[in-house]
Amino acid sequence: MAAMGVRDPNYYCGGAGCGGILLVLAVGVVVGGGLAYRHGPHWPYMLLHRHAPGVIIHHSGTGATAGGRIIDADLLDVAHAQRGWAIADARHTYHIGYHYVILPDGTVQRGRPEWMPGAHTAGKNRYLGICLVGNFSSKDNPDGTQKPSRPTAAQLETLASLLKELMKRHGFSPDDVHGHDEFRATECPGDRCPMDRIRLRLAEETSRM
Repeated sequence: MAAMGVRDPNYYCGGAGCGGILLVLAVGVVVGGGLAYRHGPHWPYMLLHRHAPGVIIHHSGTGATAGGRIIDADLLDVAHAQRGWAIADARHTYHIGYHYVILPDGTVQRGRPEWMPGAHTAGKNRYLGICLVGNFSSKDNPDGTQKPSRPTAAQLETLASLLKELMKRHGFSPDDVHGHDEFRATECPGDRCPMDRIRLRLAEETSRM
């Protein structure tokens, strides 16, 4: 018999207890491997941060087109690639820092998946980023030549619908919807973007639900 506190060199792990531990470890390896295969190396982030704490609204700081090209999620992806904002799952590499883009006609386009951290607001990238195409800053776009110079009615309607959907899915409130300039010294999303009205509308509409 081995002395108290000294492991017998012939000791082995056997029985239901050790078998259960090995089974759990094996299942963990299989599950982790499956998640890595489906979602890439960032899959632990998806498990640790299942719900976003809110949304940050941005504008593109451009007109609807530039150089004859429509400003949309694809073009923003190309632009953000030049900034080195790449993140990948097992199928695709995303460069666009936003999770959603809303065009002037109200079309909503997906950026990077919701479960991925954004690349839109330093220190706040757990928040979902939504970019409205346009330049809504009276400082940067004083004469309104970059159009739209304020969010279109179609953009605001789509934004309201999308925000209500995201609030339901992630569990945040209208007070958790912010403009980029609430966290950084920036003109984004511009003084012509009616953040207070956006939050008020959300509060009124969700209170009736």
